Amino acid sequence: MQRDLIDPRPDAGLAAEIVQRRLGQKPRSVCRFGTGTQHYVFDVALEGGTRVVVRIGDSCSHNELAGAVHLSRKLRPLGVRLPALLGCDLEAPFPWMLLERLPGDDFGATAARLPDRQLDHIAAEIARAQALTAGCQSAGRFGYAIHSEDAPYATWSEVLEANLVRSRRRIHAAGLFDAGLADKVQARVDAMRRRLNAIQASPFLHDTTTKNVIVTPEGDFSGIVDVDDLCFGDPRYPAALTLASMLAYGGPQRYVAMWLHHARQQDNTIFRLYVALFLLDLMSEHGHLFNGNMRVSTADDRYALRRAFDAVTSHISC
Repeated sequence: MQRDLIDPRPDAGLAAEIVQRRLGQKPRSVCRFGTGTQHYVFDVALEGGTRVVVRIGDSCSHNELAGAVHLSRKLRPLGVRLPALLGCDLEAPFPWMLLERLPGDDFGATAARLPDRQLDHIAAEIARAQALTAGCQSAGRFGYAIHSEDAPYATWSEVLEANLVRSRRRIHAAGLFDAGLADKVQARVDAMRRRLNAIQASPFLHDTTTKNVIVTPEGDFSGIVDVDDLCFGDPRYPAALTLASMLAYGGPQRYVAMWLHHARQQDNTIFRLYVALFLLDLMSEHGHLFNGNMRVSTADDRYALRRAFDAVTSHISC
């Protein structure tokens, strides 16, 4: 089976070809996940009920997929529950990984109906995964990187400001929110800069939010997916993103309090600054197409986001 390598984007046909070539089985069905914003990720069902996942990058994603392979081999032996790596080709025109399919779906799909006992168990598992990741090497630099020495910034406040620059640019381009809202967050970053820059560069999993944490329909924790790089800085960052998502789109906000409790971390002014930063980030996604996937932007969603942002920023004292 030969594909035309000038196809502009990876598709289900390529995912099926990878599975058949690697596993020697013809897929029964191939379905692309609808929530990814970077890679092309496919849920592949085989005869007999086995399912696997194919993650495919575009022609510019070789480094990102290489990072995912590196971190899989680094974190799984430490006890971080990532899916088993069944195969990869990082030199292909569209680099790919073939992975175990963890049972369940994104945490956000089931969170609202889970009792506190199960929410607390999931929060404890995420805190444990983050603690294991924190044991990895830090070079004292900040931001997103595969290797600690490659983290791009000298201070933690620079990471927040880079996030703000991106959000402001996206919001301005889409025209659905006031880009000047970023000024409110920038002012608070400026006022807290000394406190922010006293934070140590701890490695953490930055995307263990309502997405990428896999939970069974019964509420059991399965594991964590889509780890392409780490972030180095304040490990409360992903908990703040999780709370921002729940404030904007619904979900059990008490789960974040459980997470912070298990991690022995504080919900304080700096944490709420992160929440405001991520609410702005969520605003910036409206009106943009990411890798063929895009959340439908509705007036109700935009109103909820703006209301949550105003509530959080009004209670941040500098």
